[in-house]
Amino acid sequence: MDIRTTPRDRAVHIVVTCANRKRQAAPQHHRFRDLHVERSEKRCAAWLERLSAGSPTIAATDMYAGEHWQVARQLPEAVGASATLWVSSAGYGLIPAAARIHPYAATFAGGQPDSVAETWDGARRWWDELSRWAGPCDGEPRSFAALAERDPSSVIVAVMSDAYLRACSHDLADAASRLRDADNISVFGPPGSSPRIADLIVPVTAVLRPAVGGSMQALNVRAADHILRTARASDTPLRRSLLTELIAHATAAAPADAGRRPAGMKLADEDVRSFIRQHIAHGPSSATKLLRTLRNSGLSCEQARFKALFAEEAAAREVLF
Repeated sequence: MDIRTTPRDRAVHIVVTCANRKRQAAPQHHRFRDLHVERSEKRCAAWLERLSAGSPTIAATDMYAGEHWQVARQLPEAVGASATLWVSSAGYGLIPAAARIHPYAATFAGGQPDSVAETWDGARRWWDELSRWAGPCDGEPRSFAALAERDPSSVIVAVMSDAYLRACSHDLADAASRLRDADNISVFGPPGSSPRIADLIVPVTAVLRPAVGGSMQALNVRAADHILRTARASDTPLRRSLLTELIAHATAAAPADAGRRPAGMKLADEDVRSFIRQHIAHGPSSATKLLRTLRNSGLSCEQARFKALFAEEAAAREVLF
């Protein structure tokens, strides 16, 4: 088989991190914070028992809301008819975007009321448990590795936040080994999150924000949309080497002060968390040092709020500070 087949001629699986915002509020029994099971090894089984009860009527693509998801659901259009959209969910695992699901509240992000794990090792174990569940769509792949094994000549493009990238990194590495060409898997996300899959990353940094627009929370999906459309226009095979080259050119073309906002404009909590995660991924740091870095870049956050958010993110990643 010719691995140089164009994107339009081969299956492309686009996997996107789910959205915290949903069009329906999660009932109490579908919120992780209300799962009162003390033994960690039994929590996932109890959670899945709750999700398996009843018949959900809403497709995932219509359940999620917000800027991130508005862009995410359009990503198949950036590639063409060969593309299928999937969701990486802390509540459901890997599911097709068309899967019908219950409203729920669960996340891999640390320091949240509905965080499913307190450590990254715990998050990886949780993802593995979800992968062993049949899920809402019988017969569909439940992991990146299973997706690659079912269709080893396909292309996989994952667009992942820092927290979900760490939870799924081992699965992504396994998927790369199961594809006929490892260059056919690309992961848009923050660099430095997981050394194990550093070679799979198409690095997204704040420098790209003026070029793609939107908020920091939607930066990964907006960057992916921009690069995928550029790749399609070039009519070149959709390979990681190409996407990495395109995003490097886009980053280099950005003005030196591209990531700045007007001085004094405050960042939302999620933007601050994203900034902290990107920096502490490269190694231990301190709240004082990172706050100075943030302010030197033209951004703004109150000292007490920054320190509180830093403590939550650092504790979730077991970073010493």
